[in-house]
Amino acid sequence: MRKVEYVENLKKIIAIKKYLDQSLYNGHSLVTYDLLLRILESSLNNKRATIKEVCTQSTQSMLNSRKHLNYLISSGWVELVQDTYDKRQRLLKPTDKLKKMINELGKHFFE
Repeated sequence: MRKVEYVENLKKIIAIKKYLDQSLYNGHSLVTYDLLLRILESSLNNKRATIKEVCTQSTQSMLNSRKHLNYLISSGWVELVQDTYDKRQRLLKPTDKLKKMINELGKHFFE
């Protein structure tokens, strides 16, 4: 392993964490990142992401996951939309705000 490469990659990870800390709501935690990644991955793969599925897949408690999910929704990072197949279900979708942040991360750290 090259030490220079390791140090540069570590600096990028730290910078990404600082960027996310400044961008997301106050009080977010690792569960926030987990929820966002699950929602974004579902969207990327054109899969449905229900509240129950996302919260039960989290390593955190259902209550804690739901609390952070509510923050993501109220802060405009994620939106709830009615499922076209099952009207009882509400699906989680990334908002344009979240997609813009992902693009900004890509420009700053991956190009």
